[in-house]
Amino acid sequence: MKEIIYAIFLSFFLCGLCGNAEAKKKKEVKKAIKREVQTPYDKLFKGKKAFTVNGLMKMHLMAGKVYAEFPIELLNRDLALTSSIEDISDNGEGVVGQFAGRVNQFRFTLQDSMLQARLVRRYGVKNTGMGKNADQIIERSNTPGIFQSYKILAYTPDKKAVVVDMTELFLESSRLTNPFPSYAGNSLYGFVQRIHKFQSQRSELLGICGNDNSMSVRCNLGFNVDRLVLGSFMQAKDVPVSVTVNKILMLLPEDPMRPRLADSRIGVNAIIQTELPDVCQGIKTYYITKRWRIEPVDEIRYKQGEMVDVKKPIVFYIDTLMPDSWIKYVKAGAEAWNAAFEKIGLRNVVRTELFPKDSSFDAGDIHNSVIRYAPSWMYYPQYSMHTDPRTGEILNASVYLPANVASYFYTSRTEETMAVDPSVRKARLSEEQFGEMFKAKMMQAIGRCLGLTDNYAASSVYPVDSLRSASFTRKYGVVASVMDDFTCNKIAQPEDVKKGVVLVQQNLGPYDYEVIKYLYKPIMEVKHFREEKAVLGQWIKEMQDKPYCLYMQTPDNWAKFDPRVSRKDLGDDPVKAREYIIRNLKIAINNFFEWYKEDDMDLSARRLCYMELTEGFKGEFVPIVAYLGGIELYDEQMPSYKVVPKETQRRMLIYLLNSCKDLDWLDNKDVLRQLQIMDLPSTKIRESLFGEIMSRLHYVSIAAQKSGGEYTPEEFVLDIYNHIWKNTMQNKPLTKHDMDMEQIFLASIIATSCVDAPVTVFSPNMENGFRSLNPEELKLVNRIQQGIRQSMNYELRDEVAGYNSIPYFEASNGPIAHVYLDLLLKTRDMIQRAVISSTGETKLHYEFMLYRIKKALEKK
Repeated sequence: MKEIIYAIFLSFFLCGLCGNAEAKKKKEVKKAIKREVQTPYDKLFKGKKAFTVNGLMKMHLMAGKVYAEFPIELLNRDLALTSSIEDISDNGEGVVGQFAGRVNQFRFTLQDSMLQARLVRRYGVKNTGMGKNADQIIERSNTPGIFQSYKILAYTPDKKAVVVDMTELFLESSRLTNPFPSYAGNSLYGFVQRIHKFQSQRSELLGICGNDNSMSVRCNLGFNVDRLVLGSFMQAKDVPVSVTVNKILMLLPEDPMRPRLADSRIGVNAIIQTELPDVCQGIKTYYITKRWRIEPVDEIRYKQGEMVDVKKPIVFYIDTLMPDSWIKYVKAGAEAWNAAFEKIGLRNVVRTELFPKDSSFDAGDIHNSVIRYAPSWMYYPQYSMHTDPRTGEILNASVYLPANVASYFYTSRTEETMAVDPSVRKARLSEEQFGEMFKAKMMQAIGRCLGLTDNYAASSVYPVDSLRSASFTRKYGVVASVMDDFTCNKIAQPEDVKKGVVLVQQNLGPYDYEVIKYLYKPIMEVKHFREEKAVLGQWIKEMQDKPYCLYMQTPDNWAKFDPRVSRKDLGDDPVKAREYIIRNLKIAINNFFEWYKEDDMDLSARRLCYMELTEGFKGEFVPIVAYLGGIELYDEQMPSYKVVPKETQRRMLIYLLNSCKDLDWLDNKDVLRQLQIMDLPSTKIRESLFGEIMSRLHYVSIAAQKSGGEYTPEEFVLDIYNHIWKNTMQNKPLTKHDMDMEQIFLASIIATSCVDAPVTVFSPNMENGFRSLNPEELKLVNRIQQGIRQSMNYELRDEVAGYNSIPYFEASNGPIAHVYLDLLLKTRDMIQRAVISSTGETKLHYEFMLYRIKKALEKK
């Protein structure tokens, strides 16, 4: 029995051993099989530490690289790459929270084992009338170029996406993907060119996030920055700058918005497009507006004339770091535009909200338009705009308010209204006064975010005396558009303020309503954007027939042809306006030192105040100077221009020359002694004004050609000559002012009468304390100034605001140096006669001029 039991036990034991061995063998076989079938996807990620985010696509941050699971369904879809600044080592290069990068349109394609990121041309030609047969050749001629290629490392298990290392797309920088705005503190309003040189060794990936429409990769990027003054002089080299950037890859709308044609007769921000309409016309360009997708929630009720809400309002999120006292005025300025939308039947279009406390809110998300506070020394609000390059749809528009904007408001309000408003004669504005200024500037900033562009003609249409009327200014405001470069009602007199005249613009102007109508009023009776053209044209004609709705394109800085388009002018009569302004300025000059003595022990505030008063007055001559050689430009009449009449030009010239004499009231001698200012303001402004007059010879030449010689350059110079030398010709005693003006004018004649001098140069040279610009130098300065204006928009300027600006161009004169040589000889003979009867300082003055003439003639 024992043997049987032992045998049974032994058999079970042996069976157990065999079973264990067999199980172990099977397990090892399974492991081997499993190792054999491990996919490339598994090899990439299994068992490795990675941070993974799901959104537009799945992305993995692993070992300092970004791996993207790019969905097959997104191939050949329109995506965009842009960036925003999260933090920065130098806020003179960009503002925290700023969406500064350009929108680059991409399409991704598969080619063998590579995923290609193709950059779509902005000027790609569209086939609009050649038929389907032309589609293929046009498409092949505009194939997006390969920006980068990524090796396909794996397919996802469901085969719906390819896995690529996309680090290179986010951890790089080029001209196209530079995260810095062109207009920033260190650009000094465009005079300094900044060259950002990417430093890969100082750059790294920090994180990723995403949503259904976009993916964002956070990077720390290092740069060395060179700064060139006027593009030529090295101000600084290899300045290290570090910036944390969100590189954003987003899906453009699958259902593109219907574009709207732009028109140069109204101030809308536009994108250039190219098309091939038919064989006979060839490739043509046209423009579409930048605008938000604003659609009524109920089209039937809207067609019946009811006011309705919109499907997707424009929401601006306000930075909670902003001072509390600013917020309500920021909201008021932004939401003021709702009055214009309501006029076209749309309600609650523009809304403002504080940054939500919800932790899921991301102010750096490209889908959120923000109004950010920036601790920057700049004085003017900045803005950025990102649009769908296919349709002009605004995807994001944000405003950045520098801390120093408060100082700008204070200076402007006190400088321009201290004479008429006793309440501003103190070290701080009241909250209400500050708020008025803030609201006015916010209306302008939000206007740009809505697709409007500058209209410097809007300040020239109101009658000067109407700006002294309380009822008029309450109804129409100070300017006809908030898109003009305005500050305060500096024409109003003390008695007008007592009657309640408006000093600061508080509502939209008549012109602003017309632009919102053009941009946003639905045109439902047509199916294609081209079919809107007749309606849009009719709206423009209706606008042009309305009083106070003048629009003029912005001229280049050196192309001041039309006197109606001047910055900081006010009223329809610049001479009359200036007389009112002088009245106020005389009151201010005589009293400011006493008014602002409180809390100014070191005189710094009053020193700055005096400089602002006198420098600001210098600019008041600009609208009058523009009449010299002025040419008014028109859109829909023939000829398309009208030269300012000779009588008007001559009247403005004599007024300006007389103004040069009557400036001594600017010199408050008691104040100057206490402020320790050496130069007399009257002398500086007199020299500056005379230089401005001389610089208009070029415009007078052009105007003379266009008017058949109505007011020639020779007549222009002779009028100046007769005015400057009047006392000498009449043998009257000379004042110091007379002597200064004669010396300056003599230098001009000498410079222009040289046989080898450039034609139409008639400006004192640097030896005499003035800038002399020949035509080539003017072209250079014009390009610089054009760059300043263009840099105001953060997108590269293959998109144009209000079409191309009015350019500077040359007069095709023949040789005229002989005219000035004759004038020089005439001047010599006159002085020789005058020196005989003169004495003292006047005699020395004449003898010195004769010496200069002699030396000049010896060189001829």
